Order: sequence, then structure tokens, then C-alpha cells
Amino acid sequence: MKNWQKDRNYRKFENADGSFTFVVTVDGEDVEVSEKVYRECAKTERKMEYMELDLKRDRVLQDADGKAVMGDDGLPVVLPEREVSLDKLIGEDWDFPSAEPSPEDIVTDAIQIEELFRCLDLLEPDERALIDALFFRGETERVYAETLGISKTALHARKNKVLAKIKNLFGQ
Repeated sequence: MKNWQKDRNYRKFENADGSFTFVVTVDGEDVEVSEKVYRECAKTERKMEYMELDLKRDRVLQDADGKAVMGDDGLPVVLPEREVSLDKLIGEDWDFPSAEPSPEDIVTDAIQIEELFRCLDLLEPDERALIDALFFRGETERVYAETLGISKTALHARKNKVLAKIKNLFGQ
């Protein structure tokens, strides 16, 4: 048995008749399994090895022939890692953006809200009622259309017209 095979929890043994017996170690006990289960164990272990080791290994830039590309210093060009841990980033003093909004964002949002309410005040009473019902009270177009005694399609067209008007008023 080769050195790299000693740590595996699955094995394949050749029988005297040339057939194979597949064994998986579960909780320290060897269990005979089908070839399909054995292959699935091998595939899963390789995926884990890839996730744990291969992604983190230094990779070297290669040319079309598969040879390492050398940098100006005569050393192979190393590609960046494909996975970087939070610990490594913190150790390198990376600056992470805060989840809190910046003072500029707070002020900008307040100005935009103030401008929106200014535009809403410029609407006709029936236009304002439509916006209030659909966006502030959360009524559906169907329910509000029934309240007004018009079709949902007509109300939808009205809503789009009012939204276009607000968009034109915004920033004037």
C-alpha cells in the first residue's frame, strides 16, 4: 500500500479470482460496499482535497505549452490565491466597508426623500390619492381599481402616467 493511501477511509482489494472487494471504514469498522459507493467515496474525497488544499496552493502562470512563465526577477509568476481566509485578510490589515450607511448616504437619502415629498405635494388630489393607496397603504392595483370603479388596466396606465410626472418633477 502506498503512503498516500494509508489515510483514506476507502480501499479496493483484489481477490484471488481477479474480482475486487470494496471496503469503506465507518467509525473504525470496515464495511464492504458496492463499487458505486466506493467510487462515490473516492470522488467526494477528491472534492474535499481540492477544497482544502488545491484552492489554497500557490499557482504558477503557465504558457500554452504548460511551462512556467518567468518574471523579470527570473522566478515563476505566481497567481493569486483562489480562496482567501478572513484571518489572512485581517492579518494583512484589509479595510472592510462598514455595514452602516455613511454620513453622505444618510444625507443623500434624506434629501431625496424630502424632494420626493415635494414632488408628491405638486400632484393633483386624485394623483396623490392613487400614489398613497398603492405605495403608502399597500393596496393592490386590482383593489384600488374596484374602489374607483375602473378597470385594472386603466388604473395601471394612470399609475404609470403619475410616476412619469413625478420623475419629471424630481430635481426641478
